[in-house]
Amino acid sequence: MENNPLQKYYRQPKIYLDLPSKGKFYPNGAIDGDPSKLPVFGMTAMDEIMFKTPDALFNGEATVQVIKSCIPGILHPWSMPQLDVDACLIAIRIATYGESLETTFTCNSCKEDNKFDLDLTKSLEYYLSLEYENTIIVGPMMVTVRPLTYKEATEINTKSFEFRRQLYNVAGLEDEEIKNNTLNDIYKKIADLSAKGFTTAIAKIEVEDSVVDDPSYIQEWLKNSDKEFFDSIRTHLEKTNEKWSLKSQSVNCVSCNTENKVAFGLDNSDFFVKR
Repeated sequence: MENNPLQKYYRQPKIYLDLPSKGKFYPNGAIDGDPSKLPVFGMTAMDEIMFKTPDALFNGEATVQVIKSCIPGILHPWSMPQLDVDACLIAIRIATYGESLETTFTCNSCKEDNKFDLDLTKSLEYYLSLEYENTIIVGPMMVTVRPLTYKEATEINTKSFEFRRQLYNVAGLEDEEIKNNTLNDIYKKIADLSAKGFTTAIAKIEVEDSVVDDPSYIQEWLKNSDKEFFDSIRTHLEKTNEKWSLKSQSVNCVSCNTENKVAFGLDNSDFFVKR
């Protein structure tokens, strides 16, 4: 409401986020504003409720709605590259509760419990230091890859979880023939899902005078190519995913001064709690 007398008490941006992707890999119209200076607002009470709703957390809807609320410059969070998601969540956490995250760890040396404040700005700085490498030379071919969108990654992760749950349930089957057939079917689905992830990540392949960007052609090639081609692409993508994952921070034990590597995750139900 334009004439609401309470308007001057609305949320204001707390920080400004420089997207690690620099705005690349977004479809046209998905970002409103400068991708190097997107305003980030603290969460509302409704945003906190979203992060406490199990179904919304599982299917990614909670993350999408909170990013829309707190970083309104990202108009279509489902289409954002996965490599920006962690940085956005950290920025929202900082805008809501501050730069530090109280956490605990047990010393690897003396086994004493420690409590310390994790500096979230270091994690943001790490992401900003990265550059996404999107080309791979595979024999005579140049393969161009892209990060999965948040929607693509969420769908793959959801299906992967479902398949793991099915594997767990199969263990209770008594009929060995049915059990083996069911296992083979699930393993095939897992392999197909893995291949789909690789196919989706390949934007195009250039070889000789041809440029191939049809997913069906790329998928067919992956199924019929030598193992070395597939392994080269898989290794590159796995190294890229590892590089773009949250890194541990070095912390000295208060009792024995031993340096420990302490990791933290973005479990939204826990990460977005004031500590």
